[in-house]
Parts: sequence; structure tokens; C-alpha cells
Amino acid sequence: MLFGKKKKISEYLSEKQASQVVTAFDFMLSEYLSGCLKEKLCKLNMRRIDIHIDWLTDYKCINIQGKVVDYYFDIQIEPSFFLIAYDKDEPENVMEFTLEGVTEFYEILEKEIIKIK
Repeated sequence: MLFGKKKKISEYLSEKQASQVVTAFDFMLSEYLSGCLKEKLCKLNMRRIDIHIDWLTDYKCINIQGKVVDYYFDIQIEPSFFLIAYDKDEPENVMEFTLEGVTEFYEILEKEIIKIK
């Protein structure tokens, strides 16, 4: 990711922390910047992890692609919800969940990964 985008995200998070209005999405962004997001995905046996951030004025999203066993995962994390899709060929059946917190995100993802093992 370009340094400029990381800097914008860091500035955004600083503003959110100063205003004391930090959301679950903000915590996910912090996990991304610190490297914890990728580390925790690895602990869930995800490999070939690619994380891309859409950081536009009117749209912000964390996009994750990875592979667990023989399944390709496509995950989108938006400010109030996240989507998970996985399949052996092309992830198409999308499941939507409310983004309540970082812990809940990982718990839901882990439950989906357990289903394929």
C-alpha cells in the first residue's frame, strides 16, 4: 500500500481517538496498520493473504483475499458490516454480518473456516 494511504488512515484514526468516537471499523483499521490483522488471519490458517484498502471520501473498505485449505476467501469489511464468501473455485455465495467488534469478526470467520475442515 502506498505510504500516503497509510498516512491518511493513521491521521483518520488519530482524529477518531481524539474525539473518542471509535468504531469497530476503526479498530479493524488499527489491526491492519499494526499488522495484527494479517497475523491473526495466519493463525486461522489463511495463506496467500492479500489486503487492499479502499480509502475514498465517500467509501471506505478493507478487502481481504486469502486461501484456507482448498478454499478461496473473499472478505469485505465496511464501517457497519462485513461480507464473507468462500468457495473452491470462485467465492460467490456471500454472507453478511454486522460489524460489532474485532473479536466478533474473528470468531465468525473462525466458525466459517471450521466448517470447511
